[in-house]
Amino acid sequence: MARRRRQRFRRGFAAFLVVVLALIVWEVHPFFGGKGPRAAGGSSTPGGSSQGPSSGPTRLPSGNPIKHIVFLIKENRTFDNYFGLYGHGAEGNDTGGTLRCSGSPKRCVPGPDYPLKWALDQQPHDITHGFSSGLYSIDGGRMDGYNIIGAGEDMSGYVEMHRDCSPPKGCVPNYYAYADRFVLADHFFTSMYGPTFPEHLYTVAAQADGIVDNKSTVDHPGSYCTDPTEFTPHFKPNLTPADIKQILYYENHITDAIPDNLYRISRFWEDIRTCVSIKTVPQELEKAGISWKYYADTDQWQNALQAIRPVWDNPTLHAHIQDPTQFITDIKAGKMPAVSWLIPPEPYNDHPGSGVSVCAGENWTVQHINAVMHSQYWKSTAIVVVWDDFGGFYDGVAPPHYDVMGLGPRTPALIISPYTRQGNNPDGGYVDHTTYEFSSVLAFIEKTFGVAPLTDRDRQASPLAGAFDFAHPNFKPLALQYRPDCPYGSDLTPE
Repeated sequence: MARRRRQRFRRGFAAFLVVVLALIVWEVHPFFGGKGPRAAGGSSTPGGSSQGPSSGPTRLPSGNPIKHIVFLIKENRTFDNYFGLYGHGAEGNDTGGTLRCSGSPKRCVPGPDYPLKWALDQQPHDITHGFSSGLYSIDGGRMDGYNIIGAGEDMSGYVEMHRDCSPPKGCVPNYYAYADRFVLADHFFTSMYGPTFPEHLYTVAAQADGIVDNKSTVDHPGSYCTDPTEFTPHFKPNLTPADIKQILYYENHITDAIPDNLYRISRFWEDIRTCVSIKTVPQELEKAGISWKYYADTDQWQNALQAIRPVWDNPTLHAHIQDPTQFITDIKAGKMPAVSWLIPPEPYNDHPGSGVSVCAGENWTVQHINAVMHSQYWKSTAIVVVWDDFGGFYDGVAPPHYDVMGLGPRTPALIISPYTRQGNNPDGGYVDHTTYEFSSVLAFIEKTFGVAPLTDRDRQASPLAGAFDFAHPNFKPLALQYRPDCPYGSDLTPE
């Protein structure tokens, strides 16, 4: 009898350990929807609040009339870079924290605050904005490491756009006009620390297969699945709870020893081809019989579906990947899909450096939003405009730390629809403080069209629930004029 009791105890204790281990893995593992430290409790961190996935409304209002969703993804800007001066209750900053680092390995202490200067329309050069740069910038929630990213001290990211365009410096008056009338989300974070390639995977898959960097080669024909020379590091898929605990510790103490703590994280990486087989929302829409298109140039850095082998190699699915000029053509032909991913051509994507003009990119955005507003589809459409990563620009609000991938620094987000909530902004617009990330847009698509979520990221994300009021629509369009002061792009076809 005693022996049987001991056997039952051992079996029961073993089962208990299995359950505990499973809960630990679920809690922190990036591929099991891990939330990581500071994710759910809403505990404060230096530099801003750390809000979990339940922060803000989590359910859409009843009676969703949306039949068309446009997910427009631009490049490399933070909330403070574009809307830090917006006001009207939005959480913006006009001064940024810095670090002073010395020694070998470098150890950092808080430096003097740095006032954000007036940005230029054409940023002089690109700013380092990869995975490590995101970690250094966030600095465990202190949001003061933007001056140490890249080769040392680069203050060119401590700049912000204005509403006013006189004198003729960096200004975004039409983006401000959309915020005045519709919804500006001021707690919309990038899904990971950076850079472009894995962030764009999140915009279609609510994950990036653990990828932490851009592709390794750029001088061969093709891109992603069509260039066999391209590789990129990603987190190994068999990480143990102990591994994850170490990674999370180093991420939260990244500036305690530079670059040692980054090297300690990179021990958990391995290289894979930039052609992966993760599931995507477009595939699920196709299965459900819901029309969709992905408007993006082939061989462009931002073409995420070119890196998804089950999509790129499937002729039926591949046919949905089309040139971005086709978007307006489809609207005029009465063939607007239910869901559109719209990726601008590189001269119009707001990317810093390389002679790209924010003014021209803003005109391109206006052109495509005007096309929707002037069409039969406006009364049933929601447009979500985001920027894909922080681009090296300062932002002062600490992101939640969901898992080893992120979240990363804030991006601006504009939600434009006849059904957006009304507030006290100049023309009735509303500032939405709900915590969002790219998976929130996918959750909105999934909730609207009855498609199941793919990962715990889109399962737990608020589906833009704080942005809509379906009971009180305002169908009057806001058709804006192109800015005539751009170095190019003022002669885009009016829509």
